[in-house]
Amino acid sequence: MRTITHAAIAALLLITITACADSSEPAEQAPQTDARTAFFGNLSELCGETFTGQSTFPDNQDHPLVGTELRTYVSQCDDSMIRIELYRDSDYWHGAWVLERREAGLHLFHDHLGEVRTMEDLGEGDFHGYGGYASEAGTATIQFFHADGATADIIPEAVTNVWMMELDLEGGRFIYYLERHNEPRFRAELVRS
Repeated sequence: MRTITHAAIAALLLITITACADSSEPAEQAPQTDARTAFFGNLSELCGETFTGQSTFPDNQDHPLVGTELRTYVSQCDDSMIRIELYRDSDYWHGAWVLERREAGLHLFHDHLGEVRTMEDLGEGDFHGYGGYASEAGTATIQFFHADGATADIIPEAVTNVWMMELDLEGGRFIYYLERHNEPRFRAELVRS
């Protein structure tokens, strides 16, 4: 009986060693890159690119970004920040979308001051510094940014805001979309120029 047990153990060991030595098996893969990191990388690849288009929602002609050409320029990119300048009426600087890799995650920040404007230069209803962090629901080509506490302090009615940025890498499109209270508020579709 002991001889059979030792023989069985030796056979199992031989099978295990042979299976582990099989070089046709793929090597263990590293964990997948976080979707937010992949999105940041994809957007970084567009540094220096310009996109033009227009808003597709709302239809309200009183909205400053409706009924005019919109142009974005991915102006600055480094390992921790991407800056996308937004122009309307072809050359009026409206603001910038700034994506930052922060300790708490990927953050979207709306800059309406730039390097030359001050808070006093902002018009009524024009705010600066609002945004939010990307949720886990995004992918390498689409991210959702939920309003953060700073946004709620600046614009209390925007506490439910969700901004979406989508990259159509093959079609050369960039889509920016905003919801408030689960209702569409603004959408722009731009194409690489």
